[in-house]
Amino acid sequence: MKFIKSESEKSFLRNAFSRYLSADVISQLILNPERLNLGGEKKNLTAVFTDVKGFSTISENLDPQDLVKLLNYYLSAMSDIILEYKGTIDKYEGDAIISFFGAPIDLEDHAYKACMSAIRMKREEKELNERFMRDSLTPSPLLTRVGVNTGEMVVGNMGTPRKMDYTIMGNAVNLAARLEGVNKQYGTWLLTSESTADQAGDAFLFRKLDRVRVVGINTPVRLYEILEEKSAADHKTVEGVEMFHGALDAFEEKEWEKAEKLFSEILKILPEDGPASTFMDRCQKYRKTPPASNWDGVFNLGVK
Repeated sequence: MKFIKSESEKSFLRNAFSRYLSADVISQLILNPERLNLGGEKKNLTAVFTDVKGFSTISENLDPQDLVKLLNYYLSAMSDIILEYKGTIDKYEGDAIISFFGAPIDLEDHAYKACMSAIRMKREEKELNERFMRDSLTPSPLLTRVGVNTGEMVVGNMGTPRKMDYTIMGNAVNLAARLEGVNKQYGTWLLTSESTADQAGDAFLFRKLDRVRVVGINTPVRLYEILEEKSAADHKTVEGVEMFHGALDAFEEKEWEKAEKLFSEILKILPEDGPASTFMDRCQKYRKTPPASNWDGVFNLGVK
């Protein structure tokens, strides 16, 4: 009877979590089922929010069956990458995926795994779009924006004994969500925070951007763009990032003319670079109308 009960509990856990946890994580949960008690705990985790640019417009041009088919292909491919890196899928909201790394099983390198999954998703996106466009599954390519943030979050089974979600909450979670949207303002695709960049290690090519206050969060945050694994980054991108950091230093020292020239040089190397275009426009604006003398270099982003 004990054996039957034990096997029944294991089967329940496998069935309950197989849809949003990887197989090896489920195996560890079976060995430690006490991790699944109703309630939450505070942990250092990395949250990842994704969203497809202009998906509402795409969906309006597809009939319901084709839309569901397209969405299932896309979400399946992206979810497989998250699960491969031992991430937990919190929920889907239309075309958006909310996930986190470091719970229910501890991962010392959760920031690294989150960044790797983000890069892999953008690579997978290219292959998916080739198929989608070839098979006329979508009127335009699916382009994913990603926000990644590492910090203290509350994670656990929340709700009631009859209906619960294994989910995350807290300011660090809200910041990850905000960063996904902030991509629009810089022409970037993968944005993260300084805390993630610090914890992810040296495997990635990060580009330092502004210090900002995002909607609902008062503490200034240094933004970073995740560009690629260092080992996979091409020479032009590496050169452009090095030049960008020099231009950013000049910009933050209010040397508008010098910064503008440097950003202009970057655009000769990387003609479609969103951040370089954004900062060059700012330099032109500040040369005509400088900010207040006590400006601290922090931008308030009023748009989610």
